[in-house]
Amino acid sequence: MTEENAPALTELAAAFGLQDLQPESLTRFARVHRARTVDGVEVVVKVAGAQPERVGAMARWQRGLATQGVPVVTALELDRDNPQQVGEDWWVVYPFLDGAAYTGTTEQIESAGELLGLIHAAGASTEGLRDYEWPDTPHEDVVSDLETLEAVLTAQGDPDAFAAVRALADRWWDNKSRLEARDGDLPRCGVSSDYKANNLIWAGPVPTLVDPDNGGHEPRLFELAFVATLFHNECDGAPGRLLDAGEWARFLTGYGRHVELTAAERELWPLVLDHILWEEGTWALEDNDETAWADPRQRAYLLDLARASVGRFPLLPA
Repeated sequence: MTEENAPALTELAAAFGLQDLQPESLTRFARVHRARTVDGVEVVVKVAGAQPERVGAMARWQRGLATQGVPVVTALELDRDNPQQVGEDWWVVYPFLDGAAYTGTTEQIESAGELLGLIHAAGASTEGLRDYEWPDTPHEDVVSDLETLEAVLTAQGDPDAFAAVRALADRWWDNKSRLEARDGDLPRCGVSSDYKANNLIWAGPVPTLVDPDNGGHEPRLFELAFVATLFHNECDGAPGRLLDAGEWARFLTGYGRHVELTAAERELWPLVLDHILWEEGTWALEDNDETAWADPRQRAYLLDLARASVGRFPLLPA
């Protein structure tokens, strides 16, 4: 955190009545700062979003999950509004959770699947959450994205990775309308839209979701496909690759304890996974900067992501 940001942090501390607000973010990917309340409670304060109605809806959804016993962080009770707007953004104070970070054990992976199943099965109110809308993408945008992706992957000296991405683009475009026409066959629920390993902390047998601020009301199958696509993204404790076959099966085992996918979801899984690989996976390939590509673990993960295919992530038998 640079010195020019210090006044903003001072304002942030005053707004929530915090002490010892640390200038360095806990992660290089977002603004997340440790601090203490006047009563000595260890907390983190982080950006919750820019739209107050969405921030409030997410806070209610989180509380609804917690009320049902689902381990997810919720805004700390303070003597002032939490979340609240400070500067241009809305911020939220959460209790600091002391636990183990992800290291890629099969036990962690299965319990992560169990938590996702608990979230999807809980049925917490989604009133006010962002509703998913299918992207209105013209073909010229697909062509433009492919040009960008070719430059990105060529710079990494991996033309085979780009060939896989180009094949994904063809599949996604060919099936786009077919999948959208089946929207009614995809059950929706509240989702975090960022269910990744680095957003989970193990303080018990089942992890706690610690960054549920960007979610919405979406097909639950999308979040399962998101895990296949981005679970190891930006996670220093993860291997430099996507989940392998055994790990994916363990994740589904945990998930399946609480959610039974419908026949339509099973039928549409290949199209949904391609949809998320294109919408979310290629965005990750484009969004990572030179620093990220220079990190050996993240680079290996991104190149594996570029090669991802539906065949690597089968659903378990019904």
